[in-house]
Amino acid sequence: MQQLFNVLIVLHIAGGTLGLICGTVAAAVVKGKKAHILNGKIFSVGMLTAAVSALIISNLPGHENIFLFAVGGFTFYMVTTGYRIVWLKRNNASRPKTFTGIDYGLFAFGICFSLFLLYMSVKGLIDGNTFAIVPGVFGLVCLNYARMDYKLFSGITTIKQSWINSHITRMMGALIASYTAFLVVNVQINMQWILWLLPSALGGYLISRFLRKFAPEKSVVVAQTAK
Repeated sequence: MQQLFNVLIVLHIAGGTLGLICGTVAAAVVKGKKAHILNGKIFSVGMLTAAVSALIISNLPGHENIFLFAVGGFTFYMVTTGYRIVWLKRNNASRPKTFTGIDYGLFAFGICFSLFLLYMSVKGLIDGNTFAIVPGVFGLVCLNYARMDYKLFSGITTIKQSWINSHITRMMGALIASYTAFLVVNVQINMQWILWLLPSALGGYLISRFLRKFAPEKSVVVAQTAK
């Protein structure tokens, strides 16, 4: 069991480091170009490696960690759905039956995991643990993305309308998770929950900037076209 733990720790650190570096490059370079696509793919592989290893480590005997489990699941959902929406846009956007069991399975995972995070948060706050704010924030974010998936599956929105918004917010959400993990592991302060939420606050600002640039509101696009 210890050998398995050691292997998973190495994979977790390597994947997280690779994801942090390549994700930062992908966010900084020109979108849609080779550098962005290549670093984005490496980022996805790295973060999925870190997420899956975190989910396993957090359930190993003697190494149980509910918050590592929470971050692992959150990251897994963000990366898989953020990558999947681009794949759907490139390959299936014009087909009448676009979605498969993979998409519905990820949607179910997002719903269940967000409810689990919210349960953790409420239970912790009732017990007087202010750190329980953290899973609550992650849970609300995760639930909001699941809501967006439902609108997509039900036909309220289309892949063409929503893919760029979903891709930016989810991949950036996963990148935020990698920075959060880096800070939590390497920086120690009394109010540790600040390190969990600070990257989300700063990342949220960057997400809003990217969305204004690459996914402007429909009314803005129409107004510009009419000029």
